[in-house]
Amino acid sequence: MSRLLLLSFMVFALPSCAKLQLQKVMVEGSFPPLKISILEPTFADDSTAKILDETNISQKFTELKKNTLTLGFQSKPVWLRLEAKNQLDTENVIFDLGNSSLDIVNLYEQGNTIPIKSGGDFYPHADWDVFSKTVAFQLTWPKEKDRVLYLEIKSSSNISYSLRFFDSETYFQKESIENLVLGFFYGTIMIMVLYNLFIYFILKDRAYILYSLSIFFNLCLQIYLNGILNQHITLFLPELHNRIGSIILCLSASSGWMFAIETLQIRYFNPLTYKVLVALIFLTLFYLVFPLYFLPLNVVVRFGNVIAQVFVLSVFAAAWQNLRSGNKQAKLFLVGWSTLLLGILLYTLQQNGLFPANIVTLYSNQIGSTLEAGILSLALANKINQLKEEKVKAQEDALQTLETKVRERTQILDESLFNIRKDLSIAKKIQQTFFSEIRASDPRIKFQSFYQSMSEVGGDFYDMTQVTPDHYRLFVADATGHGIQAALITMAIKAEYESLKVMYDHPNDLIYHLNQIFLNKYSNVQTIFSCAVCDLDLKKGKLYYSSAGHPDQIMIRAGEKRLFSRTGRILGMVDHTEYKMIEHYIEEGDRIFLFTDGAFEQFNSEKEIFGEDRLYESLIEGENIPLEDSIQLILKRLNQFTSFNTHQDDITIVGCEIGKF
Repeated sequence: MSRLLLLSFMVFALPSCAKLQLQKVMVEGSFPPLKISILEPTFADDSTAKILDETNISQKFTELKKNTLTLGFQSKPVWLRLEAKNQLDTENVIFDLGNSSLDIVNLYEQGNTIPIKSGGDFYPHADWDVFSKTVAFQLTWPKEKDRVLYLEIKSSSNISYSLRFFDSETYFQKESIENLVLGFFYGTIMIMVLYNLFIYFILKDRAYILYSLSIFFNLCLQIYLNGILNQHITLFLPELHNRIGSIILCLSASSGWMFAIETLQIRYFNPLTYKVLVALIFLTLFYLVFPLYFLPLNVVVRFGNVIAQVFVLSVFAAAWQNLRSGNKQAKLFLVGWSTLLLGILLYTLQQNGLFPANIVTLYSNQIGSTLEAGILSLALANKINQLKEEKVKAQEDALQTLETKVRERTQILDESLFNIRKDLSIAKKIQQTFFSEIRASDPRIKFQSFYQSMSEVGGDFYDMTQVTPDHYRLFVADATGHGIQAALITMAIKAEYESLKVMYDHPNDLIYHLNQIFLNKYSNVQTIFSCAVCDLDLKKGKLYYSSAGHPDQIMIRAGEKRLFSRTGRILGMVDHTEYKMIEHYIEEGDRIFLFTDGAFEQFNSEKEIFGEDRLYESLIEGENIPLEDSIQLILKRLNQFTSFNTHQDDITIVGCEIGKF
């Protein structure tokens, strides 16, 4: 309630201050016509020359008592006769009609049947005489001189006017003050749009996005009615401008109806009202899609006026009925729409001359719209509180039965967890038997390995095989995923590799046939993995290497590194994939390291990766220490980098050092 009172105070305080400032500015800088007369309807069909004939002017024109008047929709042109005297200290006078929606306005001077000025929104705003929201003309008028002017007004919309003459400085000062007030209202409504849009992205409640759309289109409609849109956006497109108001109105009404349906839960509380509002939405959208663009403009404007009235009344009636049906949410909703209705009513009565022009009636449309936006925002905020209360109640009800269920489920889960841990312990022991102990009595070569799984079982596999007395083969594989799934894949890899590892002379042939086996036998489970095979021929002094999608492996010689990149794509993806083979001479003291990506894809607390470069640097730095210590140096660096949190992936490192051969 305090927020509503604050908003109301701000809504009324700013126009009040602006009105006082405006009155102060206009005291000496403007004057109204001395006399205004309107053409009798019986003379409306006469020619321009006859209308402007001064010989029997008193029979044609009837004097009006006010310089503001609303005439409603008129099918024929409206003629006004003005008598005025320049009471300003300047000859440059701006004649303001106080209306932005007049189609065609022709200004004549006494004794002249050719217009001295023409304007209106049938002309591009860029060609208007004065850059302003409302139709206005720049006149050269000697001081203290009397003048008789005639206005011919044609419009498909409501013809209303507020006639006054200004000096340029006063006129544009008035425009600035009015723009300041309008900017306050526009800014307030735009804040409501963004506020509810922000809540929508948090709660994902359709009511908030629909409300944001509703008040956004309402804001666009206010900008159109106040002439701001024509002044700054459609200034070169009069045809678009004359129809865009009806387009915005249809979008505003449709989104408003959808918001009302969603917020008031009309489908649940009032099924019949729901069907009526849905029908109105479809009819409005149909009108927006096709007829609006082909109907005559005067019909479009009148039909838009009907849609606006039906919209306001239907929403008000639906909210009232919803409140009577027991929906407490409808109370604030009804108050919000009441402020909008009251604002429109006051503005209409003032335009018709039934209410005086003051800060309330002049800005009643904007005041009503702003208060409506604020109140409905409070209604949506109240909806959040209601949802919170319902959530708390639901949680309390659920907690009454939850504890018993939790105890029962916990007991079952403890038993299941015990069995799972027991099974995983056995699986871990079985998997550890997969890995060959890399030991060789051959003085020409030395091996060392390290393996650490992310959990009880892992997805890495390595093997060392002596194919012939002079030929050793190293194999490292990394299955996709982690845990039990990856461990099962390693079982399949081991089984198939064991049958192939001494069958083929070259690493690329071995990988090719391994790929074919997995594509043919395991395609239904989509088993994919990377691997690297390194053959060491001590008789020829050569290294043969092939890799299937595996990270770059490394050979170190005298502080220099040589990287062996992948020679083909990952296994289990494409049939008949060809793999290349790398050949390289080896020398005494060379060290070859094969590893999986877990050796470098470890992260510290700042989400920084250890990386391949740090791994290579550590291996080069450990070249002059024993092979086993060089692998331990890598693990030490990893532990320091990750603060001993290296169980982020399976780690496998296999090292080989060439002796004298």
